[in-house]
Amino acid sequence: MNSLRDPMAALRSLDPAPRMIDPRGHRARTDLARILATDPAPTGDRGPNRRLKVVRIAVAATAAVALTAGLVMLPSLTRSDQAYARWTAKPTALGKSEQPGVADACRDSLRGGAGESFGAELDSATAAVAERRGAWTLVLLAGPDGFSAVCITDESRPLFQSSVGYIGKTPEGARPDSRSVTPIALGVGMVNSRELSVAAGAVGSDVTAVTYASVTFGLVQATVSNGHFAFWLPGDELDSASTNGTPVQVTYRDGSTATLTLTLQ
Repeated sequence: MNSLRDPMAALRSLDPAPRMIDPRGHRARTDLARILATDPAPTGDRGPNRRLKVVRIAVAATAAVALTAGLVMLPSLTRSDQAYARWTAKPTALGKSEQPGVADACRDSLRGGAGESFGAELDSATAAVAERRGAWTLVLLAGPDGFSAVCITDESRPLFQSSVGYIGKTPEGARPDSRSVTPIALGVGMVNSRELSVAAGAVGSDVTAVTYASVTFGLVQATVSNGHFAFWLPGDELDSASTNGTPVQVTYRDGSTATLTLTLQ
């Protein structure tokens, strides 16, 4: 058949490669060497990672994992079904007398892992958010220059012996204006096969409340205090929130409300 009328015949006529490839032949060895020598890293400059992400990850018992984004996870050594079931959509604020103790426990749990390079920041940070949901305690430590750290722990075990959270700094350009919310941690962590959906970060000076409408639990109220917010719920509901976003309702100081989308992009 005329190759001009048969495209496949025309293409085959342009390909000098034999139908049977000898992996020990000169061409195969040359192609392999070229592929192995190629830098697999992308050439485009994507810029610095602007915020910290909580991602799905499973780690071995008693092991702390510090990712490049600043995530820290220590799995519980025993199942905490009862404590997990006692979670509440509305948090209880920890009293002033309790806050120093839980803040110190959070600092101690972070110092030997991802917090090793943040010693000075941990020493000077204070508890911007300190809440309890059933048997679980969440502490958000905040300090100068956008530093923050979160610890979430099951209090049915020794305080912060096992926890999930993050530590790091938010660049100045990523901090919220007076009527916005900037998530720093957003996604799913895991404690002994128990998934926790977590959202935490900074809020503008006019924001007084943040509420998340969970498809499973209904309205989940965040703790908003000292320029920060935090909430968490059982399960993997926020698994794709870091990239796809998730809506929350915010209330402003003047009583008005708005729906904002939390996302890390």
